[in-house]
Amino acid sequence: MIRCKTLPHRQIGPMLIVFCFLLIFPGVGVGTADEDTLMTSFGRGDVTVRMYTDYFCIPCQSAEQRIEYLVADLVKRNIIRITFIDTPVHKQTLLYANYFLYILNRKNDFDHVLFARTALFDAARKKIEEKAGLEEFLRKKGIMFKFLDTKPTLTAMNVYIKSDAVRSTPACVIDNGKQKQLFSGADQIIKALELLR
Repeated sequence: MIRCKTLPHRQIGPMLIVFCFLLIFPGVGVGTADEDTLMTSFGRGDVTVRMYTDYFCIPCQSAEQRIEYLVADLVKRNIIRITFIDTPVHKQTLLYANYFLYILNRKNDFDHVLFARTALFDAARKKIEEKAGLEEFLRKKGIMFKFLDTKPTLTAMNVYIKSDAVRSTPACVIDNGKQKQLFSGADQIIKALELLR
């Protein structure tokens, strides 16, 4: 089951997530990324990091600033290559995942992406759940977006969620080429990222 780490009453089974993606995007199979996929990866380091979060997950919200600081440092020092993967635990997450990709489609720059993620987490804390409200909130923050077909990227994200066996958020997979490890919960993730410094 995928769940928000401290909100066990908000549980969704992995098959439900697959079903939701397939329901929203009929005819889409679980495959690999192709040229139409806007991957949310940044950095040139040898260590691969995949960060799984949900904007509405309270532990994700509280840990984001500390994790963002560590990730930014590791990317800028060319230690890691990070991929941000929106993990649908809460029902509004798909809306936010789409807008995250629209923002990247407009400006795919690492510092801008971190700024946009902070804004999306802030919008979720304010419980903005409608498209018009989210668009207005982002525009007031100076964040523009450009629409695109998000289906290939969301499908690729779903493949990662399944292959990394993510069961809760926040979660992080660190692969140094010899070993792949999954870390769950803010404390474990922060300790694992600090060890990479």
